[in-house]
Amino acid sequence: MKFYKLLIISLFFTSFSYADIRSEFPSYSYVLTEFDVDERFIDNAEFKNFVHKNKREYTKRYINAVKRGGLIIPTIKEMMYQKDISPVFLYIAMVESAFDPEAVSRTGAGGLWQFTVNTGTKEFNLHVGKTLDERYDPIRATDSAIKYLYKINNNLNSWYLTTMAYNCGNGCVNRSLKKAGTRDLGTLISSRNGYIKAETRKYIQKVLLMAMIGENYLFKSNDNLGEMMYTINKDSITPVNVRSGESLVNLSKILNMNTYYLEKINAHLKNGKVPHRHGYKINIPTSKVGMFYNRYTQNIQPARTGYLKYAQR
Repeated sequence: MKFYKLLIISLFFTSFSYADIRSEFPSYSYVLTEFDVDERFIDNAEFKNFVHKNKREYTKRYINAVKRGGLIIPTIKEMMYQKDISPVFLYIAMVESAFDPEAVSRTGAGGLWQFTVNTGTKEFNLHVGKTLDERYDPIRATDSAIKYLYKINNNLNSWYLTTMAYNCGNGCVNRSLKKAGTRDLGTLISSRNGYIKAETRKYIQKVLLMAMIGENYLFKSNDNLGEMMYTINKDSITPVNVRSGESLVNLSKILNMNTYYLEKINAHLKNGKVPHRHGYKINIPTSKVGMFYNRYTQNIQPARTGYLKYAQR
């Protein structure tokens, strides 16, 4: 009898925690709307189970990603505002790379948005080579990702389907829709039906949960987790023109900043130098732009070798 009492109590609290997802994540309505998902999806049993099982682990991942995001997050948000796409899509980058511009997958996809060589070069004309790989440029990669999302959405006409296609491709989602005979997300992610591969079923739920965690502070007064994104990351990235062959080490001295951080936001420069191209831009913190223009031209003197030489102060 005691065992059955414990079982009933356990089932009660489990069902309560599942049912309480609306009050725990009041951001759900905003997030689902931005992704074109019917708000009733919040009551989907599989999604509730996913949230219940993963919310603690994903909260930890969220915190780590935001800490790593530094200059990246405000830059992505601003670019999305400029391109008239919802900033909630930055959570795709959070899931893809945890905001690490140097991230590399087991399959060779790289950068914030995890572009493959084929997608980066053929779709968006990103240079991929030994000394320059623009998939790792936060600015170029984000610009390409926004274009890619719009391109997918033009075909699928739904942002949650677009997010799923970002993971498995347009063809994969279209085949799944044909098999399922519906665009209903609950039906598509059903593990029982198996209309789309397990990785993609998990992927869309990860993105939605991360977005619900991150946007919750807008709707819940005692939840300040999402504010981390704004209190920690107040600076952003601005591209500036430099001379060909410029060294990040030398530039970091002019900007009075740690070379490590400059290399992080210029991870596409594999040898730490700007390619020999006219008018090539590198990324610097927006807060350093004034210092850059005040000091850069004054400190650089032409060297006989054709490389740049810095005056000592």
